[in-house]
Amino acid sequence: MKRLKLFSFVMLILSVPSVAMARPLNDAIVAIVNSDVITLKDLKDYVAGVYRQLKVEHRSPEEIQQIMTMYQDKGVNQLVEDKLIQAAADTKGIEIRPEVVNKRLKEITDRYPSEEDFLKEIGSQGITVTDIRTKMINQFKAKYIVELEVKDKVFVNPEDVTRYFSDHKDEFETKTKYNLDSIFISSDKGKDAALMKIKEARAKIVLGASFDQVSKEYSQTPSVGIVEQGQMVPAVEREVFALKTGDLSQPVEVDNGVYIFKVKNITLGSKQSLSEVKDAIYAKLFDQQFQDKFKAWLEKLRSKAYVEIRN
Repeated sequence: MKRLKLFSFVMLILSVPSVAMARPLNDAIVAIVNSDVITLKDLKDYVAGVYRQLKVEHRSPEEIQQIMTMYQDKGVNQLVEDKLIQAAADTKGIEIRPEVVNKRLKEITDRYPSEEDFLKEIGSQGITVTDIRTKMINQFKAKYIVELEVKDKVFVNPEDVTRYFSDHKDEFETKTKYNLDSIFISSDKGKDAALMKIKEARAKIVLGASFDQVSKEYSQTPSVGIVEQGQMVPAVEREVFALKTGDLSQPVEVDNGVYIFKVKNITLGSKQSLSEVKDAIYAKLFDQQFQDKFKAWLEKLRSKAYVEIRN
């Protein structure tokens, strides 16, 4: 998921107007990248352009909200990064074949009932097919330069996958879970009194009374519910985890009272083998490397450019 989020930035590169001959006095400069000035208007247009494109692509409301939040949070820094990536692609002379753009445009138009509906939607967003093509070209350039400079240089050694599995076995194990009914009597009136009352409740259950009914009559807390090892005090665990489904425990004393438990059901834990999880581990390690290398590459681009961000 993290890699997808990172690519969502890269894949949404939009064209930003170059420096105008004259700008309104109230159009404050927020950043400079080499000889390119970014104004507050540019930034607002940029974020608005991201939103328009997402709408045209028929993204879900949840996805639009997530992506827009990322862009709004990063603000001018994201725009600066996008400009640096676009410049790197242009420097490499990356060209996009028309058929690649046509295929992508068809994928988007196919989401609409008809071409007329598509044109109506982009018209309502104030953009043209030419605008969309231009943005797509920039998107593909950004995608390919990131693949060339970052993704293609990521290598996950099979030994690293095995080592991760050995060092993080808890991630690939599920513990046995017990679903417990319980009756609790507080020892605020003395432990002997609590123990006597819990034994009385237990005797009724042994003689055939419903656990639920006895619980309503005696218990001072709701049933414990689903638990696994490590979640309860040792005295309780020693008693509970020795029981089978349907078993009724002996009274178990704790610091503030006494319990009895009945096991409703048991869900056995499981352990996944390396062969079952190696692909997931590989993807995780790949993502980690990709993010590290992507950040390092962006820093390298910044170091070679003139970047000034104004607060």
